[in-house]
Amino acid sequence: MSSTATHAESPIVPEPMQSNWTTAATRPVSRQNLNDLFNNRIPDVRFRRFLTPYQCQKLVEIIQSHQIGSYDEHVFPPIGSIGTTQFGNKHDKAAYFSQVAEARSLQERFRKEANVDVIGLVKELLQHSTGLPVRIAQEGDQEYFAGLVRLIDRSALLHADYGVYDGPDWEISKITAQITWNILLKQVEGGESIVYDRPWEGPSDDAKFKNTPSYGYKPEVIQNRMSKSMKYEEGDLHFFNSS
Repeated sequence: MSSTATHAESPIVPEPMQSNWTTAATRPVSRQNLNDLFNNRIPDVRFRRFLTPYQCQKLVEIIQSHQIGSYDEHVFPPIGSIGTTQFGNKHDKAAYFSQVAEARSLQERFRKEANVDVIGLVKELLQHSTGLPVRIAQEGDQEYFAGLVRLIDRSALLHADYGVYDGPDWEISKITAQITWNILLKQVEGGESIVYDRPWEGPSDDAKFKNTPSYGYKPEVIQNRMSKSMKYEEGDLHFFNSS
């Protein structure tokens, strides 16, 4: 005696992607596009050939002769850096601001040895494009550092940057939106940045998704979220929403 049972397989339907973006296309620099980027309606804004090949070459030569630091043991794979970060000193304002003058030494060399004021050029572009005043953030009468250089051989982990959560007791916590910018100074294989349409929710995300003590987050945090891989070309300036 035998019996045969039959049943219908239930189809597996993937969850739909969630996105606030109205397009995945890279947009040129303009007041409207920067406003859309601040409001997370688009993934990125790019200014092509912001620096010339000659300028990039000169800046790379200066970097190669400059002292290169690194993050602490919680950053792996290792990432070289020149400058200082609020994130690395978030529990000690005095230590952070005491490092700002030395952190600017590379930018000063860029200006003196290559006649390239990277920070000034970015500020000028933003001010011209938006018609709004642009300045480096301040804490009282002390300026923050701008112009961090990172040297990445392998990759950076999934992370977010947003002053509201990074520095709740700092002046930067009073912002309402945040974007960041990258310039690729040397063409290499790979080198893409991936941005996700997944706003950071601060402490609640840290509790659920952060791989403590690392700075990185578990991939579950971006499940079913739209993403954009931004391929850089030497000299291009790229803006994206880091929050």
